Amino acid sequence: MPALRGVIGLRIAHVPTGKFRSMPRRLLCVDDDSSFQRLYQNLLHSYGYEVTIAANGRQALKLFLTRKIDAVLTDLEMPGMTGAELAVRLKRLRPGLPVLLVTGTDSAVHAPPKSFDAAIPKGASLTKLVHQLETILSTRSDHPAPLRSSRFLPLGSILTSIAVAAYVIPKLFK
Repeated sequence: MPALRGVIGLRIAHVPTGKFRSMPRRLLCVDDDSSFQRLYQNLLHSYGYEVTIAANGRQALKLFLTRKIDAVLTDLEMPGMTGAELAVRLKRLRPGLPVLLVTGTDSAVHAPPKSFDAAIPKGASLTKLVHQLETILSTRSDHPAPLRSSRFLPLGSILTSIAVAAYVIPKLFK
């Protein structure tokens, strides 16, 4: 199928869907431009992604905390919080989260900030966008990070204190 030029600059081309998982990938797409919001919602949904849209970084953080998200696709330059600031905050919350930068800033495409897993220019083909998403999603581990015992130290201390108190207090009153 030949590539078509979309009204807002992304070329639309046929992407074979057989490669992708049957379980829909959950994407959080962040862009202050309503045209790109609609594009992400409609076209990425048609490729089998479950798409959640945010208009800015603050809204994206709220949605991220309340929904299961597999990857984030964000613009760089947005009012309030840049895409780079958003990526840093999201990576603090979940270090293995794939974050893709889609920007019109050439320098950021060629040398994206460290907080991004990949970057593509706005106007790239939908095939390239989907391929890049699948690439960063496939490098992510589907297994949760191993639990660290240091996370449970406060809980262990509390439970130990309760157990000791439950054993010692009855002996004191005999």
